[in-house]
Amino acid sequence: MAEDDVKIESAAESAKAEPVIALPVPALPPPSADLPLLRIENVVKQFGSFRAVDGPSLDIRRGEFFALLGPSGCGKTTLLRMLAGFETPDEGRILLNGHDIAQYLPHERPVNMMFQNYALFPHLNVRDNIAFGLKRAGMPRAAIDTRVAEMVALVKLDGMEKRKPDQLSGGQKQRVALARSLARRPKVLLLDEPLAALDKKLRESTQLELMELQRRLGMTFIIVTHDQEEAMTMANRIGVMDAGRLQQVATQREAGAS
Repeated sequence: MAEDDVKIESAAESAKAEPVIALPVPALPPPSADLPLLRIENVVKQFGSFRAVDGPSLDIRRGEFFALLGPSGCGKTTLLRMLAGFETPDEGRILLNGHDIAQYLPHERPVNMMFQNYALFPHLNVRDNIAFGLKRAGMPRAAIDTRVAEMVALVKLDGMEKRKPDQLSGGQKQRVALARSLARRPKVLLLDEPLAALDKKLRESTQLELMELQRRLGMTFIIVTHDQEEAMTMANRIGVMDAGRLQQVATQREAGAS
């Protein structure tokens, strides 16, 4: 099994094991118009003798839909996990608004990650799955109710709030996971192969929905995929990874012409 695939399973466990937040989340510096939202500088991650991520550098702009494209085991999910805070770089820096976020735990970062297997809690209904992170953050009940209602409407799950995950289709589970990821209004949403479990027809329609949602929210989305067509359909720019290295960064037009 590839290193990236092994780490996906542990990501859900990491998310469940987060301590209850008792203190206010540290405030990151305000954004600067002169800086990219996210800057990755020569980041390296090793697991034993295996170098999963080998020094990529990359700037990602505010409001951009960016795709990391590459085969299984190329390091794209490991890089995503470092952005989320589930892995720590052995070398290099990750800057958000020009500020090194290495000191921030996953729940302290204005970054959220939607996992490939969705990582829904089977004993919680749709509403409580979406509300989970808000409760952990100490948001007042009335504010949680309002936010959850907004998210349910946003992903078109009206009327399904009381259903458990085993009563949902694959596409509906994906929507719940997306709503939960968006509920805390992160500055960056990380999507780890979010459409891989869907059939072709549903995958194509969900691509369009994600693109429209990203435009409406004006949020930065970073998606990991092995599907070139999917990357070229959804992303403003595409970063091609292989063997832990960033081989190319191109716009849709440039990628299509190459």
